Amino acid sequence: MEKEKIGKYKSIKELAMAMSFYTSASIFGPLILIGGTGFLLDKHFGTEPVITIIFFFIAFIISNVLLFRKTMILASYIDKTKKDKQEEKNTTDQ
Repeated sequence: MEKEKIGKYKSIKELAMAMSFYTSASIFGPLILIGGTGFLLDKHFGTEPVITIIFFFIAFIISNVLLFRKTMILASYIDKTKKDKQEEKNTTDQ
């Protein structure tokens, strides 16, 4: 969801649902894919749980980066929306 895509939602409920799905995917996607890969590599090389722990740490970092980027995009959209509404209010008051 880039800034332009955020504006397509008709209600706060739709935006909240989309954000919850994105948050879930941002956490579980890297965890399952990267953590699962680490688990399989551990089984293959017999190094349990070293690679799994390292890969889970990498998945944690990736999840946080994805969530931080999305939060920054959403925050800038909210700021822009507030400014637009304030300008609209100021023009109607005059």
